[in-house]
Amino acid sequence: MIRSRALLAAAALALAAGLSACGKSSDNAEDNTTQQMTAPKTTASAPLTADRRETIFLDATAAHLCSVQSQVYTDPSAMASAYASRPIYTDLSTDQVEAFQQRVISDAAFADRLTQRIQATCGTAK
Repeated sequence: MIRSRALLAAAALALAAGLSACGKSSDNAEDNTTQQMTAPKTTASAPLTADRRETIFLDATAAHLCSVQSQVYTDPSAMASAYASRPIYTDLSTDQVEAFQQRVISDAAFADRLTQRIQATCGTAK
């Protein structure tokens, strides 16, 4: 619980403070804010169960945050825009996405699952 809250706090701090991340340099703010991540498409063998919707949200959010943190931002507002941009959540409604975002804040176990998904997607710091 503390680890996930620390991760969320670090993301908020990075957003507010304009810290730079390591990776590919992106000086063009348009390149940083228009980057969209998509979740895997559903197939006939993967119906939209509650678990599948949760997986779509966690996968797309983790991929988006990994992508943003892999960029180097020379403009703090471009970085803030990139973190604030919402990835495409294939097959999820806006209401479903907002409900999942609230769960990240209010449900420690769900926040931990997002933290684990981010670590698995981005790798862990060494």
